[in-house]
Amino acid sequence: MATSADYIEFVMDCLEAAHTGLDLWYRPMFGEYCVYSGEKPLFFVCDNTVFVKRIECVAEPLATAEPRPPFPGAKDFVILDIEDTSLAGEVLLLLDKYKPMPKPKKRRK
Repeated sequence: MATSADYIEFVMDCLEAAHTGLDLWYRPMFGEYCVYSGEKPLFFVCDNTVFVKRIECVAEPLATAEPRPPFPGAKDFVILDIEDTSLAGEVLLLLDKYKPMPKPKKRRK
């Protein structure tokens, strides 16, 4: 089941309500979505659920979050309760600060 357009708008509204001041945007990917800050991917939104990659900087605030793969064959991510705007804002700021930028793609010859 793909993520609905209404749900991704709800997610973006919740992130805006967290008042982080970050420039957030999203891109559709195979019927699902990825949320970015600048060029840095922060969240996946799959099957109307927000997933965060399990990395050290968010381990403490998401210690009790449910682990689950966002799609078949993927590693476990943790589910973010997007309606908890305080938690979402904290996780968002940590990811923006500590998550590295993606490696540049190599150009084809």
